[in-house]
Amino acid sequence: MSGAAFGFAIPARHGLSAIAASIRRTFHDHIPLYICAALFCTATLGIITVYRLPLPLGAALFFLNIVAQFVALGIGLAALVQFIALIREKSQERPLKAIARRLAAHAMADDRPGNVFHSLVTLTPLMICFAAMKPVIPQIQPFVWDQTFMEWGRMIGFGTLPWQWLQPVLGYAPVTALLNVIYDCWFLIMFACLLWQAFAARSNETRMQFLLAFAFSWFIAGNVLATIFSSAGPCFYGYLHPGADPFGAQMAYLQNVNTQWPVWSLQIQDALWQSYVTGSGAVAGISAFPSMHVTIAVLLALLGTRTNRWLGIALWIFAGLIVIGSVHLAWHYAADSLAGIALAMLFWWSAGVVTRTWQKRCKVSSHDLPAPIC
Repeated sequence: MSGAAFGFAIPARHGLSAIAASIRRTFHDHIPLYICAALFCTATLGIITVYRLPLPLGAALFFLNIVAQFVALGIGLAALVQFIALIREKSQERPLKAIARRLAAHAMADDRPGNVFHSLVTLTPLMICFAAMKPVIPQIQPFVWDQTFMEWGRMIGFGTLPWQWLQPVLGYAPVTALLNVIYDCWFLIMFACLLWQAFAARSNETRMQFLLAFAFSWFIAGNVLATIFSSAGPCFYGYLHPGADPFGAQMAYLQNVNTQWPVWSLQIQDALWQSYVTGSGAVAGISAFPSMHVTIAVLLALLGTRTNRWLGIALWIFAGLIVIGSVHLAWHYAADSLAGIALAMLFWWSAGVVTRTWQKRCKVSSHDLPAPIC
């Protein structure tokens, strides 16, 4: 539908020129992200070529579909906010015309077009790389670390497994069900924060640090380390190691709770195992170490702390609940979650060093050379 249908005209040529200018202007800021995407994608292509593995391009469609859904939701919420503002202002403009005009202005504000373009171009292939590697990790490296991580957890708990330490406090059906809901909200909160930064109108050090740390996390932790330390997790321990299952009582408790309150993690775990056994399924890809839920949740908390005090506090609470839920819901060993915390800190620091070094180099180059190198 054209802008004229809302009662105002959008000069298409001027709009395209502004978008192109924004893309050119913001390219140098995103060069470190482009380098990450190129290196990680090259490494992934090399691995899948050596092991003759498929490249699931459907991951790109899934990622872009999720982005489109969040954008549509964002536009809807923004339109509602603008409608309320019009009522408060007692504006005489036609509502559709005013809302469309304001939304268009927000979409073209500052360098949002360029930031959106570069974020999608770099992050989409990174998500493809992760999706390509995740389901085939056991083909490259079998699940050989589960018993070790279980023993490490027992050491951390001074002879008692961490889930057993948590059970007296969390072992109540409503508590477990609530913790499961919070754990499942991770996907929503992660994408909300990602698009908040990726689609920002202006770029800054914090934004680029977060996006780089996000890229580091999914490839280095989600692919490389997950393959080296291939493990399935407590929920699958009994399938992999015949005999006494140290997590059998935990799984029995979760199954019992599921008869009273929904524990959706159990359905996802079942679907993952069936995909692993049969080699096909809508939900696929088992790896426990490190916990990506924890790694990303801590990254979000670090972002929140840098951005707003209260947002930081809320996201740290969320990250803490994700750490607890990862163990209580039998997704991860204690070592997985502790590694996730440490890696998030490392990636955040490393991304900060890269971002500051690049920005400093760009500033120096722009002053000392006829044309900026960056």
